[in-house]
Amino acid sequence: MIIALNILIFAAVIFLQTSLLARFDIFGFMPNFALILMISFAFFRKTYEAYIFAFISGLILDILSGGPFGLHIASFMLMVFVSGFIVDEDHTRLSNVFVSSFAFVMAFLFYGALLLYIDFSLKDFSLSGVLFSLGQVFVTFVFFILIFPWLKRLFLWEDKKDKER
Repeated sequence: MIIALNILIFAAVIFLQTSLLARFDIFGFMPNFALILMISFAFFRKTYEAYIFAFISGLILDILSGGPFGLHIASFMLMVFVSGFIVDEDHTRLSNVFVSSFAFVMAFLFYGALLLYIDFSLKDFSLSGVLFSLGQVFVTFVFFILIFPWLKRLFLWEDKKDKER
């Protein structure tokens, strides 16, 4: 049941990210809710589950996006890998929101850097592109800080229900 709930949550977030929230922006920047959910999932789930969901959600986002194929898969898989250094399987090293926020910013900066590298190799350098990416990082980071406590409660509730079985 927990896996089905997680699949439903990921499907809903990817659907919202690619269709309904495409019109939602804050001063031209759209928060990346799939990235927020993936990082939270990597912190609170077993590593193999996080890798599976990272691959599947990255694949779906790559298919639905117009960007280079494999960008979301690579960035989501790398985020799960990096989160393994921050969080133990029993979540003892995750001390507070600020540690996870730092990991989130690092992962998103990698995601943005990889995207910028691909953009730079395809066209000329543009300072406006860099500023747009920094704005995108900031908006997503703010939404991560706002959404993270509820995602943490959801994952802890899922763990409690899983242990009751």
